[in-house]
Amino acid sequence: MANKRASAQSSLSFPQRLNGRFSGVVKLADAWYLAAAITEYEGWFLLDPSRPGEVLKMSGLDAGCHFEGLLDEILREEKGVWSTLVYVQELKDPRIIKVFHPRRAGCGCGGEGGIVPWWVLTRITPEPVPEWEPSSCEIKPAASKSGLFSWIKRLL
Repeated sequence: MANKRASAQSSLSFPQRLNGRFSGVVKLADAWYLAAAITEYEGWFLLDPSRPGEVLKMSGLDAGCHFEGLLDEILREEKGVWSTLVYVQELKDPRIIKVFHPRRAGCGCGGEGGIVPWWVLTRITPEPVPEWEPSSCEIKPAASKSGLFSWIKRLL
């Protein structure tokens, strides 16, 4: 059954995998376990969704150190209390890890942008993620000639 799941996962694009099923790392001990597990694998890519297209490639040791720094930041912001801001597809064989910042867990204009991770660590070669591309939050006036906008326009 695990082979069928792995085969189905390998046919998905990176954005599809990123939107797939993840488990929250509920226990702080599991977060530190994950940090150690990251160091056991080579070929990590680090993605900062606020900078689409920029990909850092690093060793397992460097990725693990980066992840530990993210955990430290979460604990500092949460005043030492652990909260579920780390999501992984498989704790014992991590391939994609999404980390959310406590103060930046929400994103988007008027709630339409969804929640974007703070960092993504992955052993899968990343591809562009359309949801991470900058979008316009420009306010467009209504097409109608009536209303406040029309009234102000006539005054000017």
